Amino acid sequence: MSFSKFTEHDYEIIQESYSELKEAARKRCANQEELDVVQKAFDFANEAHKNVRRRSGGPYIIHPIEVAKIVVCDIGLGYKSIAAALLHDVVEDTDYTVDDIRNLFGDKIASLVDGLTKIKIVLDNEERSKKSDDVYSESLQAENFKRILLTLNDDVRVVLIKLADRLHNCRTIDSMPEYKRDKILSETMFIFIPLAHRLGLYEIKSEMENIWLKYKEPDAYKEISGLVSKNITDLERQIDDFIEPIETALRQSGFSFTIRKRVKTPYSIWHTFAWCSRRILEPRRARGTSVTISSQSLPESTVTSRTESGTGSNIRKATATRPFIVH
Repeated sequence: MSFSKFTEHDYEIIQESYSELKEAARKRCANQEELDVVQKAFDFANEAHKNVRRRSGGPYIIHPIEVAKIVVCDIGLGYKSIAAALLHDVVEDTDYTVDDIRNLFGDKIASLVDGLTKIKIVLDNEERSKKSDDVYSESLQAENFKRILLTLNDDVRVVLIKLADRLHNCRTIDSMPEYKRDKILSETMFIFIPLAHRLGLYEIKSEMENIWLKYKEPDAYKEISGLVSKNITDLERQIDDFIEPIETALRQSGFSFTIRKRVKTPYSIWHTFAWCSRRILEPRRARGTSVTISSQSLPESTVTSRTESGTGSNIRKATATRPFIVH
């Protein structure tokens, strides 16, 4: 962080970014009273971080605003979490305390901010304990992972907001020095990507994986991204051709079903490629399909099905009480 007086342009950037957040928060808040809490949190954080800049040179307050946007738009949390996201760096980076937050915003928002501050302290302690050769200890990563998981017993929103914070740090990782970048990427792979996966935040997980790949395996990322971009039309056509006979057969059989198709992310393709030790990247391995059959439309007996996809054959079984998914 650095300090320099904000310009008129800085204030315009701040107001534009917050206006986007406020519009998103308005749709999520139940009433004007809740929206007022979000406004109050912004005003407080904006003043606390006044004239403070990130390494990129932009106003620091943009970071908590962007974290709050992820919290409301991508995760779907409510006004208390939005307020906590706006305030999450105030205790750590200014002279304000958790008690100050509690007096102004109540126990719950103060508890969320306190939990976020404690996670940051845990991760900062890791930096001070890293090995002399700058390689992070996996056992230390595992211990920190366990500590963060324990906070789920207090309030899962703490971890969800922290995931939003980490995602934005990943998005802005370009402006960080190499040692800081390596630390963030290491924590992201060992701690936050598994957390996002376990909490069902698959889009956030995928974005963090792709950012990790972009910086840790830049040649592979460039090659795979180019492969997908070049073949995107063919990949979508191949998926449609693959789905058509399945869709026809299921409809004729009277099943209620949903078919989802996707082009795999660069990290997903790279991971499959590395796991199989393949030397040639094949465009067909960049596609994926899932079929979910409603349990109400399944017979009482166990159903067994086999399907061929771009990633090979998978056999899944399901009873009438569970959705049936094939990949």
